[in-house]
Amino acid sequence: MMPRRCNREFTGAPADRKPLDGPGYAYQVTTVGEAVERAVSGEWDLPEFQREFVWQPSQVCDLADSLWRNYPIGALLLWRDASGSGDAGSQQWWIADGQQRLTSLCLLCGREPAWLRRKPADYRRRLREQFDFAFDVGSKGQAGFVAAGPAAATRDPRLVAVRTLAATDPGSERGRGELAKLAEELARMESCRDLESAEIHDRLIRVSLIRQRELAVTLVRHERAQVLEIFERLNSRGMRFRRLLLKLAMEEIPAAIRDLRSRR
Repeated sequence: MMPRRCNREFTGAPADRKPLDGPGYAYQVTTVGEAVERAVSGEWDLPEFQREFVWQPSQVCDLADSLWRNYPIGALLLWRDASGSGDAGSQQWWIADGQQRLTSLCLLCGREPAWLRRKPADYRRRLREQFDFAFDVGSKGQAGFVAAGPAAATRDPRLVAVRTLAATDPGSERGRGELAKLAEELARMESCRDLESAEIHDRLIRVSLIRQRELAVTLVRHERAQVLEIFERLNSRGMRFRRLLLKLAMEEIPAAIRDLRSRR
């Protein structure tokens, strides 16, 4: 059964509450696809001084596997300053926790979030090559996500680009037709002869549904010092290094905002 699609506008508060325009917090449920689009547009962003993307391809494959199995992947923590020092009309939120997961989701979908587009061209090219994922439709006992590279399909016809499946909407007539045609083509291949076309089709649909999986978001609108305390309490086992990184982020965000606006 397909998950419920979250179509309402992301206002910073659930539909039955007023927008989060003052100090406080709110919970929101969005979808992976909507989170990716907000990261790509810059509505959710990272300051440049934040640490680099450090996840390995195997970790991104594990994340994809969790989504394929419809497992939760944890909430994102977004922050907006409530001190009145920012642009009150801005829709931008800063990512306080969840950078690695959100960057990974963008890469899985073949998209570049705003913070990666600010990186040098060579870095971005290497990242795209290293994090080009495929789905092995003939895998046994597991989802079969692999970091295979752009030429993977020519080496093994069972490998289908994840970004292609993630861009296909199984809820549309066109998307259903594309998935059905691909399943039939794969079923005719020698390497997939032990799988029924219906099983292949089901696997392809499950990958395409990754963008529609629900994602929990915690929005916090407090002053910087309070956000540090909130972050520490949410991570009660004392993640000192991460707290230090967040402290640096909160101290430098105003300068980062000015820098970003000057580039527009």
